[in-house]
Amino acid sequence: MGMKANVRIGVVIALFSIVTTCVIVGGFYFWQKSAQTVDVAATIGTDFYAVSPADKLVMDTTNSVQLNVNTDLLINNEELNKLYYQSFFSNLPLVLTLICLIVIAVTIILWMIIRGIYKRQTLSVIDELLRVEDLDERNTGKDPIGQALNHLRDTATGNFDDFKRLSSYLTHDQKNTIAVLRTNLEQKEDSEEELALIDELTSSVDDILTLTSNDDETTELVDVAFVCAEVCDAYQKFYPAINFEFDETADLMIIAKYRWIYRAVSNLLSNSIKYGQNRPILVSLQQERNSVIIKITDQGLGLDAAEQKHIFDHKYRVKGLKQDGYGIGLSVVEHVCDLCQGFVFVESQKNQGSTFCLSFPSA
Repeated sequence: MGMKANVRIGVVIALFSIVTTCVIVGGFYFWQKSAQTVDVAATIGTDFYAVSPADKLVMDTTNSVQLNVNTDLLINNEELNKLYYQSFFSNLPLVLTLICLIVIAVTIILWMIIRGIYKRQTLSVIDELLRVEDLDERNTGKDPIGQALNHLRDTATGNFDDFKRLSSYLTHDQKNTIAVLRTNLEQKEDSEEELALIDELTSSVDDILTLTSNDDETTELVDVAFVCAEVCDAYQKFYPAINFEFDETADLMIIAKYRWIYRAVSNLLSNSIKYGQNRPILVSLQQERNSVIIKITDQGLGLDAAEQKHIFDHKYRVKGLKQDGYGIGLSVVEHVCDLCQGFVFVESQKNQGSTFCLSFPSA
């Protein structure tokens, strides 16, 4: 779009330059034609004689006039006009060339100035669009672009308010309803399958809440070792081959929210169980260089280099695997890292297992 606009601006200015040059050259052409109709001899008159400067000096000194006329040097009016025109217009090509060069130079300078103005305006619009999520900022300009940006902010404000209402509804009403339903099922016999479905639904709601969290939410001190221990305990009930290791003397506190870290670790551990081929899984914690690092290592199918590039894309799933899942687990993990100013990466080889690493700044 920007390149097309630059081309259009260049074409318009080039056309302006061509038209201006044609007008100037045409003006000189018609002026030359008009000048050729003037009779120079008639304009000078018949009461004058042309003498050389040396003869004129002698006449002024002696106060006498003696003319010796060489008839070979006499010219008629037509010849005089021709000599006059040749002398007068001898520099015209050079003048026209200089004018054309000046017009070209002015055209280039004008194009650069207009392109700079257009570029600054474009960058200003881009900057406004990048900050459109800043709902409290308004564009005070009355130009169409400013009004459009304000309209976008108003729309974003309305959408964000709707999102907050939906989030509140999911957080309180839905989760409370699920909790009551789970309590009722626990009082009944042979309800393990129903309880598993309830737990899966609860996890899905927590994933949605985590994925839609933003930087404005209130954070707190979170004990990563405690969170990981709870996640491991929950999964060890049906997958005993989970080992948890950490240094009890290390400072494993970070600034986050309990639910964020729980869902991130839970999603990674769930994937390791799904793709780990029933082999042992190791969850380890360490504190290194002012960072708390969580590692989840399995001995499963592993990932090739192409799969690793897309593993954190929304709804991406490794080809050929048909395990149940919503496909947003790793997106949740990456979003949690973004919220906590951390990062996630994977080390893996095909058929040799994978190690997912989460790194968070220490509190």
